[in-house]
Amino acid sequence: MTTRLDIVSRCELFRDVPSGALAQIVDRLSPRRLGAGDLLFAQGDLGDAVYLVVHGTLSLEVDGVSLLYRQPGDCVGEFALIDDGPRSAGARALTDVELLRWERADFRACLERDPSLARGIFKLLTAKLREDVDTKVRMQLERERWQQDLARAREIQTGMLPGAPLLTPALEVAGMCRPAAEVGGDFYDYRELGDGRVAVVVADVTGHGFYSALFVAMAKSCLHASAASAGEPAAMMSALRGTLDLSIGRQLLMTCCYVVIDPVAGRLTYANAGHPFPYLQPAGRSMPQTLESLDPVLGALDDTGPDAFSVRSHRWGPGDLLVLYSDGLTEATDTRGEMFGTARLEAAIRGLAGDGAAAIRDGILRAVQHHARETSRRDDLTLVVACAR
Repeated sequence: MTTRLDIVSRCELFRDVPSGALAQIVDRLSPRRLGAGDLLFAQGDLGDAVYLVVHGTLSLEVDGVSLLYRQPGDCVGEFALIDDGPRSAGARALTDVELLRWERADFRACLERDPSLARGIFKLLTAKLREDVDTKVRMQLERERWQQDLARAREIQTGMLPGAPLLTPALEVAGMCRPAAEVGGDFYDYRELGDGRVAVVVADVTGHGFYSALFVAMAKSCLHASAASAGEPAAMMSALRGTLDLSIGRQLLMTCCYVVIDPVAGRLTYANAGHPFPYLQPAGRSMPQTLESLDPVLGALDDTGPDAFSVRSHRWGPGDLLVLYSDGLTEATDTRGEMFGTARLEAAIRGLAGDGAAAIRDGILRAVQHHARETSRRDDLTLVVACAR
């Protein structure tokens, strides 16, 4: 039967300790038990003891990522024997774990009586330093590969956005999207549907990381496949809502405004699921009107059929202007934390009305940049402008 003494004697820290002194040390070790998933200590905690694994497996975590594992005979937290600095990693039980705890104060007292412990701690810490160097090299390589993957993902995502303004005999549409991170959760699109009709969509998937960007690609494919049939707002909302159910088990939500402009019929028809209200500036009007949200955010409810989504229409004629955006625009803050807000956006729209779509887009962006100045953005920023010609 394996005893505590057998376990301790196999540890590098105690290999040079005479058997008599080792038996005395073993008697001073205190037992500790953890269940699977329990935290032994967190990264950043102050160290005051070293732990010897008797049974089970521990995971060493840095920033929540498991990097190394400790099993019976291994030590955990050995730097705590020589200083009281913060732990460089956290330790969590992967299985039920039995440990032996050795206080730093007792270690130092034993070191005075038996200098052979110094050789053990020197060997142990040397091995630990080498392991740390190897781990940091691996982490740096993984980080570089991840950054390369994100750069490629951003190129792909940018390539899915319209490459240039859309010009038809009756309409001009121009847009832009600036992700807050390498890849974002905003997207926009516009395309001709036939018979002079043009569809414009702006959407915002929760977050702006990998999973949000993946869903953006899925939504883009869904929009183009569904628009080929009819492109009606309620049907498009239903198709996008169904796509959310394919989002690899993650609970994603999406705000979306889908607009169909029909210059021939003189109508603008839209559906809006929780998205910031676009502005419609009719020619000759002094104030823009809002296209309010008609339905909850996509994914908040289980309804997926076209009948679950409301549709509303407005007149559309020569000189009319439509502005769609994501909340990253109105929530852009200055150095005092004050948001750009809807009042400034409305003022910019009134001042720019009558210019072309690309000029209005650029003018609104200049107003946002002047407000935010050097403040870093916390959210993706998307803006689309449509003008009747």
